[in-house]
Amino acid sequence: MGDFLFKKICFILCFFFIIPDTAYAKEIEISAQSAIVIDAYTKTVLYSKKADTKRAVASTTKVMTCLLACESGKMGDTVTITNEMLEGCEGSLIYLEAGDRITLYDLVCGAMIASGNDAANAIAFHISNSLKSFAELMNKRAKELGMLSTKFVTPSGLDKNFNHSTANDMALLARQAVLNNELIKIASMKSYEITINSKKQKIYNHNKLLSYDENYIGLKTGYTEKAGRCLISAYKYGGSVIITVTLNAYDDWKDHKTLVNYSKKCYKDINQKESVEINIVGGEKNSAFCSCVYELKSLDRVEIKRYYYPFAYAPIYKGEALGREDLFINGILVKTAEITANEDVEIWQTTK
Repeated sequence: MGDFLFKKICFILCFFFIIPDTAYAKEIEISAQSAIVIDAYTKTVLYSKKADTKRAVASTTKVMTCLLACESGKMGDTVTITNEMLEGCEGSLIYLEAGDRITLYDLVCGAMIASGNDAANAIAFHISNSLKSFAELMNKRAKELGMLSTKFVTPSGLDKNFNHSTANDMALLARQAVLNNELIKIASMKSYEITINSKKQKIYNHNKLLSYDENYIGLKTGYTEKAGRCLISAYKYGGSVIITVTLNAYDDWKDHKTLVNYSKKCYKDINQKESVEINIVGGEKNSAFCSCVYELKSLDRVEIKRYYYPFAYAPIYKGEALGREDLFINGILVKTAEITANEDVEIWQTTK
């Protein structure tokens, strides 16, 4: 009887340890009605829950509004605020008034950081002269990005005529935002001083994740009664970026932490030390041994492009950079690592 019980316990333990990692995904408990996690560079889906269900997306809509502004080439423009721009604005505001003068760059900051609905409307009028024309531009860009289940009606995301998208579509939008250096820099700011009529006004980011972990680099919060709490986040992870979208989530901050921690387990560690021999001119040695060291987290194959001169002039000092390696994932540059000398090479001197 004792042997039988022991064998039974051993069997249970063995079964427990051979459960595949993929089973963990089924055990994730999140509050979001819809959610998705993707890798920004490969678009690989790491987690999905009702990601193709159409829902109101609240102020996460502003990611598209601000992306179009960044892509317009007009970020240095000064915008004069009109009554038409402010008509119907409610909810979150940066409190613009007719006659105010502010740059398009600061309007983007006001929309992304403080979620100003008035800032979003002003962006739309400055780029397209009307909300209707700007919505058409938003939807055209959405189709270009593959957001085929999205209909934008307002630049702010205020509920009107079912302004909607899906978690999957918003992840594609977030990916494009991550690839736009200007926009992601703005989205990662915890605070910023905008200038209205030559007067400074400090605004603060609603995204608590930026203070939770320095690897979070944005992107956007949102809330309306119809949409519930919506959140898009971008998380740097060893050279990759994890994008998480949750829609209608009463505990979105916790959801994002949970989903990012799960998604990290999908990545491979790439720790590399490569050797390079570079010819030396005028040195006591004809060549110097060099190395390039880097660490990455990646889902995909890393492509390496190596750059260095065919020779270098002495003297060469240990640790001196003599070239670089550019590391690409899916054609996107994710990291640059220096090729450095492993040794000193002194100038060759003739003996008397």
